[in-house]
Amino acid sequence: MTTVLPWLTLCVCVAMTAVRVPSAIRGQNRTMFLLFALLSADILLSIREPYLAIDAVLGGFNLANLLLRFMLYGTFLLLGAKTAAAFGSPAGLRAILGPAGITALLLVAVLTAWIFFSMDTRGSSPGLSGLGREPGLESYAALGRLYPGYVAACLLPGIWQAIRGAGPALLRFASGTLFLGLCLLLLSQGFPLIPESASWLRPAINYSAALACALGMGGIWLSKSLARRPGRG
Repeated sequence: MTTVLPWLTLCVCVAMTAVRVPSAIRGQNRTMFLLFALLSADILLSIREPYLAIDAVLGGFNLANLLLRFMLYGTFLLLGAKTAAAFGSPAGLRAILGPAGITALLLVAVLTAWIFFSMDTRGSSPGLSGLGREPGLESYAALGRLYPGYVAACLLPGIWQAIRGAGPALLRFASGTLFLGLCLLLLSQGFPLIPESASWLRPAINYSAALACALGMGGIWLSKSLARRPGRG
């Protein structure tokens, strides 16, 4: 499963990006196109074979991993802002784009870069799994989970209200799928508690979260598109 799931997630994200191309060309909701394109790039760079190829071009010292971290921070900033606005959650929007949210993002980004360049990262290793007991590695990994988890926590209350609401069934189902993906992101904060004998759970949770978020966002967009069609009220 952990071999198929990354490629399945990538295919879903690429397909959703492709679906958004005509609207983006017309200048309609280009933010959604950018979001799905970023998600696709994130998943691509997290898969072993593309990671090794890209990191080789970047010098072979895992700079691709740092690039992936910053891409993920940008993805969740965009996802958070778009989702909070779509669900009419001013509190969530303030928490993500307000002083606290921007400060959290900048602090996490600076610490991520500082810890990365303080380590010996020579030798391409997806997930930095080949660095062994390099000091700072656990802190670096925790920071990579922290900001996505923060955004997820900001969004869950607003999405829960939509799930419980009286909206279209597709919208509530898609909202529930997105809610599941964000809950999995929060669950990932406990990765250090997972024993090595069950290490396969970490990628399974990560890719399941990405897949659920992508499907949820796509379903929400489809529901809103259908609602705007003539003759639907």
